[in-house]
Amino acid sequence: MEHKDLLEVLAAHADQLGCGSTDSAQDLPPAEQAEELRSLLQLAEQVKAALAPVGPSPAYKRRLALDLTEMASRRRSGDLLIAPHSSNREVIIRAAIGSAVALAGGIVYLVRTHMQGRSRPIGQVRT
Repeated sequence: MEHKDLLEVLAAHADQLGCGSTDSAQDLPPAEQAEELRSLLQLAEQVKAALAPVGPSPAYKRRLALDLTEMASRRRSGDLLIAPHSSNREVIIRAAIGSAVALAGGIVYLVRTHMQGRSRPIGQVRT
């Protein structure tokens, strides 16, 4: 069984587990490949059994609903101000500064590697 086929069988099995089905009767290939696939399918079932569904607590849901409702009412009344995005000028200035820093770093790197290439151990210096 090719790696791609194995992935497809495992994906189909994961979909079945997601729907609540635990029937692992698949068209399994013969011999050693089938054993590897069986062990992977069993592992998937064990992981599914060990994991519990997770969701927000009722207290969290209530607090979130209250916070969102309060924020919406404050926004309607004008008490909540949302900061506008940076202007295009600020973005261009920041991009230019970032480019200049990157260019300076590149120049420093090239100069250092060039200087290190020119230096020689004392034993190789001609006298």
